[in-house]
Amino acid sequence: MIEKFIEINKPCSENWESMKPNEKGNFCEVCSKSVRDFTRLSQLEISQELKNTKGNICARVSKHQLNTPLLELEVSENLNFPYSKVAASIFLATTLITGNQTVQANTNKVQTEINFQSLPLSLVNEDSKPNYVHPESNSVIILKGFVKSKKENKPIENAELTFVTVDKQFVTHSLSDGSFSLEIPAEKIKKKNILRVSYSSIVDENPIDFKIYEIEDLILTRKSIHAELLILAKEEMIYLGGIGETYKSNNEPIVLENGNRIKYADFVKALNGKKSSCSLENKEYKYFEPKIAQIIYGKKAQYGLYILQAKNAVE
Repeated sequence: MIEKFIEINKPCSENWESMKPNEKGNFCEVCSKSVRDFTRLSQLEISQELKNTKGNICARVSKHQLNTPLLELEVSENLNFPYSKVAASIFLATTLITGNQTVQANTNKVQTEINFQSLPLSLVNEDSKPNYVHPESNSVIILKGFVKSKKENKPIENAELTFVTVDKQFVTHSLSDGSFSLEIPAEKIKKKNILRVSYSSIVDENPIDFKIYEIEDLILTRKSIHAELLILAKEEMIYLGGIGETYKSNNEPIVLENGNRIKYADFVKALNGKKSSCSLENKEYKYFEPKIAQIIYGKKAQYGLYILQAKNAVE
């Protein structure tokens, strides 16, 4: 199985906010083309757009979408691409935009900042102890803190925080003052733990000035979980322009549901509405890049990890 990603090339200087809205997205008068807004689409929906559209596509995409594989519309067992990067043929100029500023393209990952209010930073990267704990029976750890915007230092309401384990996801949302609190069974705490912070549930009260914040997977140690966290969300980097596809690997990511492994081919079939042993009814899924995937699942997840869970799940 292959992994496909959105590819960009040669940044240009046009600005999304200066374009006129139309039925497909925004219209660029410089190149006389409609630029589609892919930032609200899933990777599967983007795959469908690329398949259904003939010719070159100009679009607006987020950095998170560039780092997440496109999901296949069909499973082909016979494809065997080399591990090295093989670029597809569709490439045009692109633009990297942050807010209203046009900047030089940069594919280095932008980190959401996290401060540990009651814990020395030297303890955040603690890695000298084994990856397990011996909790008291029925003990619970309270993970709490605040989510604020880095630029305005304002509370972010309804940010979704997910404490990720192999078999369960523990979910909460920030309140109007940015505060959050999440109960986690002590036996689920490991030496290194993943807290995903995402912002897709934020209410779009002002579409013109609506901000897209970067999804971030934070690595927390056992001791840092006891600290009050201050998570500073940065605005997502947005790329604008022509897009294409690139093949990066012929290795399959791991797919899990309730701790059980599911065949990737069955997962793809279910996504496309085909008969499959994998059911996606009332479910959603999250993708984790290899570095984070291996913290969650181990070395077998070296090519990435999908975790399925019930929609609106709150443990």
